[in-house]
Amino acid sequence: MTRVALAYDYLRQEEKLVIEALREVGLEVKMLPVTEKPFHIGGEPDIDLVVVRTTSMFNGLYTAAAYESMGIRSINQSRTILYSGDKALTYSLLARAKIPTPDTYIALGSRAVFEAAKLLGYPLVDKPPIGSWGRLVSLIYDDFNLVTVVEHREALCNRQMRIHVMQEYVETGNKDIRCLVLGGELLGCIYRIAREGEWRSNVALGGHTEVVDVTPDLENLVLRAAAVVEGDFVSIDVFEHPEKGYVVNEVNGIPEFKGFMRATGVNVARKLAEYVKSLVKA
Repeated sequence: MTRVALAYDYLRQEEKLVIEALREVGLEVKMLPVTEKPFHIGGEPDIDLVVVRTTSMFNGLYTAAAYESMGIRSINQSRTILYSGDKALTYSLLARAKIPTPDTYIALGSRAVFEAAKLLGYPLVDKPPIGSWGRLVSLIYDDFNLVTVVEHREALCNRQMRIHVMQEYVETGNKDIRCLVLGGELLGCIYRIAREGEWRSNVALGGHTEVVDVTPDLENLVLRAAAVVEGDFVSIDVFEHPEKGYVVNEVNGIPEFKGFMRATGVNVARKLAEYVKSLVKA
């Protein structure tokens, strides 16, 4: 029987659904808690494919890379997890492919931060290149706010947390669009709408969801963005810019999907399992 590993650091609802779906389509599942055993680079594999579902981007990146060194296919591939997990890389790749994004600057030091603020104007959004669930994402209205954010970030030990991805603030009515792409196919899109008193629309921060009627322009943009990061299974977050139209805000290489499933009724776990089966049987 074909054996597929489910790599995780924490078992969430999504991982449990994927495990169940993989078994339902006739695949043997190996549970792979990534922090408990070492990976032998270039070693002999005991699986046919690994599905990476870690909460930590770096745990996922290194797990995928380790299995790729053994000749094993990973979903997603390590380069996809890297390209989508580091926002500085994401925006650079999107810009190179002429995919619209919010106006963005990367600032590697405090002087560059304040120069970027002059170029963007206030309000602006500041975030580190690594992170999810809206953590350390700041909406900044003036120099005083910016000084505070810079001082706090400079106190962090992780060098990447002291790098600033700075963007124009896009007035969206405190909502964005999240789309899921699997194997080059758009599964659908939802609005993520921020809870009262919160400007970030993350479901993890209490946002709620509604189904989006997908236009051809939106679908085209999302599929192009997924292709840029070479994603098998990715989510694309989109803003409706008042002047530019649809712009890609972020890409996620290990997407959560429980809110999407509730809103759309699409069985994402089953579709992912069927896609995995198509790859290992090919």
